[in-house]
Parts: sequence; structure tokens; C-alpha cells
Amino acid sequence: MESRSRTSCDIKCEPCTGDRYTKVYNVDMSCNVCDTCNKPNFETKTNCTSTSNTVCRCKTGFKCKDKSCSKCVPIPTPTPIRTTLPPATTAISRAPVKPNKETVWFLVIIALLCAAIGVVVLTKLKRVLHCIMSNHGYFMAEKTSTETSSTEDEDVSKPVQEVCGKCDQPIDV
Repeated sequence: MESRSRTSCDIKCEPCTGDRYTKVYNVDMSCNVCDTCNKPNFETKTNCTSTSNTVCRCKTGFKCKDKSCSKCVPIPTPTPIRTTLPPATTAISRAPVKPNKETVWFLVIIALLCAAIGVVVLTKLKRVLHCIMSNHGYFMAEKTSTETSSTEDEDVSKPVQEVCGKCDQPIDV
């Protein structure tokens, strides 16, 4: 606004000139001063006009430190991810050791001996148990004859009566 009459409501407006701007129409008698991008690592993105302020940005390789972008700081360069390989050594790695044939035969012979000893022990034990049973019959109880006869009767099947003849109906005599 350039001027305003004191007695009436007449207002005379002119656009801002030079390094000045105003964003909206208002009743202020002066315009705002445009910002300059003279801070370290800043550059001008958009120049100042009569209706907008100067827009600044950080130079390439820099970024804003905060939301208001009051300071530009360098962008840290990412450290390259290195795959760490084991250092080259002169040691020779050994191939897996194959079992010795003599060791395998030794294990087979031991297994066969254990099996033979087990068979001998079982046969001797069977003879001892048989001897004890024949001399002392109380180790293993035998079935009584009454128990066996009753079960034999139950197992015998009973005859089935059949009707023979041509007629399905009974004949009166």
C-alpha cells in the first residue's frame, strides 16, 4: 500500500519494487525485504519477486541441517561395504581322513565276537533254566487239566438244523 487517506477509505496500492515483496494484499505501509542466499553452501533456487521471497537451497553435496534449513551441512559419503575375505594363507587344508581299513575290520570282528558270546550265554542260560524247571517245578506253573477240558468244550461247534424240502411252508400231517 502506497498511501491511505485519513478522511476517507481510499487506499492507493503499488507493487513492491527493488529487493522487496509482499505475499498478500494488506494494510501495511511497507514491503518485506527479500532474503539473500549468501550463507555458506547456499545457492538461489528462485529469485525474489514482488509477490514472493527468495527461495534458497543447499549446494550439491550438502543437505539442510534442520527443517527450517538455517544451515547446510555436508552429506556424509557412505563407506563402501567391503566383503572381508579371509587372509590368504600358505597353510594347506587337509582332505577329510578316510577311515583305515584295519580299523573297520577291527570293529567288524568285535561286533561278531559280541554276537557269538551272546548266543553262547543264551544257550547256557536255557540249559540252566531247563534243569531248574525239571528239578523244581515251581518256577513255571503248568495248566491244570480242568482248565483245558472246559475250554475244549467251548471250542466245539454245535450242529445247525436245516430244513430240507421243496416247500417253504410247513406240511400238516
